[in-house]
Amino acid sequence: MLTANAKETRMTRTPTAGTPSQVFIVEDHPVFREGLVQILSAASGLAVCGQAGSAEQALRDIPASGPALVLVDLSLPGKSGLELVRELRALDPKLKLLVVSMHDEALYADRVLRAGGDGYIMKQEDPEELVHAIQDVLAGHIYVSEAVLAGRSKPVSPKAARRETHGVESLTDAQLNLL
Repeated sequence: MLTANAKETRMTRTPTAGTPSQVFIVEDHPVFREGLVQILSAASGLAVCGQAGSAEQALRDIPASGPALVLVDLSLPGKSGLELVRELRALDPKLKLLVVSMHDEALYADRVLRAGGDGYIMKQEDPEELVHAIQDVLAGHIYVSEAVLAGRSKPVSPKAARRETHGVESLTDAQLNLL
């Protein structure tokens, strides 16, 4: 079911019992994107409803695709994945957003969570861990690695993660890209 009103455009469809959760993939590398499609197609309870190679294409295609979750790469041509997460969160607060990236989670995970993401997983993880991360996020949990959790002084909660700022997290996106 798609819903819309003057204040909020809701892009997610309410799943019916027994139907797989729809996942949209935003990744600029076709080989990696195809690998994600293969992993998710083999996973029970998940189906790929669309793909995009850029943030701009994703913003055009996601509303019609009605995903429950969007996998977002941080490094995209044009607009960054972090910017895309912010825009998608503003468009649909209920849409689940999981960043999958090669960039050091110690630098980016908190930033992604504060931008409105629901989790962060490194591209080097096993396919089974990616599926686990997606399932956790779909279940309403925040997903970050054990290493990120161990480095935090407080437990991760969606609201708290979006408010905290410290250390390298106080850098702007442009400053962080210079590191």
